[in-house]
Amino acid sequence: MTLFDRNNPFFSCIRKRALLSQKGSIKQTYHLTLSLQESSITYQPGDCAAILPSNARKDVDAIIQLLHLKEEENIDNRSLREFLTQKANLHKPHPALIRKYLGESPTDRPEFIKKSTPADLIALKRNTIISSQEIPRLFLPLLPRFYSIASSPLMFPREMDLLVSLVQYQLDGHEHKGIASRFLCEDALVGKTEIPLYIQPAHHFLLPDDPNAAIILVGAGTGLAPYRAFMQHRLATNAKGRSWLFLGERNRATNFYYQDFWEDLQKQNRLRLSLAFSRDSEEKIYVQHRMWEERKDLWSWIRDGAYFYVCGDAHHMAKEVEATLHRIAMSEGGLSTEEAHHFIKNLRAEKRYRMDVY
Repeated sequence: MTLFDRNNPFFSCIRKRALLSQKGSIKQTYHLTLSLQESSITYQPGDCAAILPSNARKDVDAIIQLLHLKEEENIDNRSLREFLTQKANLHKPHPALIRKYLGESPTDRPEFIKKSTPADLIALKRNTIISSQEIPRLFLPLLPRFYSIASSPLMFPREMDLLVSLVQYQLDGHEHKGIASRFLCEDALVGKTEIPLYIQPAHHFLLPDDPNAAIILVGAGTGLAPYRAFMQHRLATNAKGRSWLFLGERNRATNFYYQDFWEDLQKQNRLRLSLAFSRDSEEKIYVQHRMWEERKDLWSWIRDGAYFYVCGDAHHMAKEVEATLHRIAMSEGGLSTEEAHHFIKNLRAEKRYRMDVY
């Protein structure tokens, strides 16, 4: 069996790409199916696909023009264009590049440095000579991006699904896009462009070994991806354990990803579904609010041994979810603040509180 990794990725391609967010949404979220044909790749629900993206052609062209070097120049046994496309971080400057263009102590321009790309720095002094030998040490590496796999290999053994939102933001009046999300959602041609990838195991975020165990799944946005894999896997194995999903997004009409799948599971009594669409009412409703509304049943599930999963935003959602679980332990379990803290700590120790946050 071939072991694929960052230095030896499997070259996949996109079989299918479909825009899931509907007209009127402020973001673009895509379903992608990637081929695993002719590979020995195996994965489990909860694992991540590590994608090795390529930089946008316009960004590479800009750097080549500024460097005054030929694109065929040999850099680490590849052409300058190949190096800048596949290996160099063109969004964040290396400290060595900052020193070369701003001097040894560039502390007087922290805001400029914070907002600058390598191209911005090089443009400051266009006549500065950079040799081809210097190039590798002047650029940060282009690192892989990790996406939770949104399918079960038991249902789709020679492919895997991803749920990807195109990252877009404005900075100083210019539009920027995420390197990997742009590569996957816009630049890669379906059926043609090679997608280098490998599997990043998520030993901390797998389904319980016991198929009869109950699971509570809390997620928002693309944090729903592993839960689709979980439920496909439970269907394929006819697992008897109860499942409850707290799903959060902005609007039901535009951002209810995989709506038919979740609602079909609900109709089959295979899934309890609690929805939180934050912009569909005057008062914003998030997953932690639904948890509090359902606190009696939620506490009963946890008390009876349910596993509790959280996937999505680490800075806000995950913290609010834990705080709400703490409140529920006090309200429904009659625990003191300290006892509730230890209860949650014990859930983690028992591996019944599992998180995949970013």
